[in-house]
Amino acid sequence: MDTYLEIVSTYPTVVYTVLMIVVTLYWLLSAVGVLGMDTLDGLLGLDVGGDAGGEVADSGAVAALLSKFGIDGIPLMVLFTLIAMVGWSVCYLTELHLLRGMTGASGALARTGTLVAGLLLSIPVARVVLSPVRALMRRHRPVSQAPQLGRIATVRSPEITQTSGTAEVDDGGAGLILQVRHATPGLFVRGDRVVLIEYLREHNAYRVISCEEFDAL
Repeated sequence: MDTYLEIVSTYPTVVYTVLMIVVTLYWLLSAVGVLGMDTLDGLLGLDVGGDAGGEVADSGAVAALLSKFGIDGIPLMVLFTLIAMVGWSVCYLTELHLLRGMTGASGALARTGTLVAGLLLSIPVARVVLSPVRALMRRHRPVSQAPQLGRIATVRSPEITQTSGTAEVDDGGAGLILQVRHATPGLFVRGDRVVLIEYLREHNAYRVISCEEFDAL
């Protein structure tokens, strides 16, 4: 235990130890609802998993750097957590098995090299490990809402009510299945054509009316 504490609290492992503490506190605050998983992305102006298809929409230095290394489209705290884990492991194991006892300028140089190596190794590891996550986020990214308003959809569910209902919009591809709502249950049933006129953000659904009502507006 003494050896472990000595290594994690001294250079270079201590750099990643501090980062591990920071990300752990962040996830604890996120778990209790104080912070969101994408809070850091919002502060930096990054759009993760949004209308840009899961790519970083910002053109700043952070976005460009993430894109260059192929690790964009992932919440930054997920990325930082993986970097902290890989970097900490590299530094700890290297110090434990190779660098203990090294002193002077050569020891300091070796430890600095280990610190940098931990960061460099964490980048390709993050790219490989998070690649399935990026693909999943792209597949399930939210549909851009504004362009759907005014479009005609075909009811798929048995009926549309105030709390349930689905309709399909022809997007020229596989089609979009959207949640739809109407104040009068049973007014629209499967196969009816309706028009999307309002996005109900709190329900992630659209309010619909008949094509005739829409034409009369």
